[in-house]
Amino acid sequence: MSAETKSGSSNLVSTVISCILSLVIFATMRFYSSWITATQMNTIVGGFIGSWLFVFALTAVSNMEMLVFGNDFQAKFIPEIVTCLTLATVASGVVHRVCATTCVFFCICALYFVNRISNKYHNKGSIATDQIPIRRGGGKKNK
Repeated sequence: MSAETKSGSSNLVSTVISCILSLVIFATMRFYSSWITATQMNTIVGGFIGSWLFVFALTAVSNMEMLVFGNDFQAKFIPEIVTCLTLATVASGVVHRVCATTCVFFCICALYFVNRISNKYHNKGSIATDQIPIRRGGGKKNK
């Protein structure tokens, strides 16, 4: 089995698991909506649960795109992240308005930490300091 096949199958498994977890989280939020709206603290917990919906939806979308477009494909801000953020916010807003507001804040925090973890393991887009040419001296070479 080649490396691409293993990576492709792991992307497929991750996509399926993330889709299932997204559906389970959405169904749980709808099923327990009366509990979530009961107290102020529960509405904040509802927003936190909605942020997990965002994380799993973004994981599913990103892995599905990696299956279709190749392993070097990355999720961008405008199409993928905004769509998943809107999906999670609307799903939380169906339960309670405060859940939608707290979901946005928790999603921003989750996105920050997911980005940090992704940069730590993949380190794409950074230039090593060894490769940057250092110019010494400030004057003209030919006087």
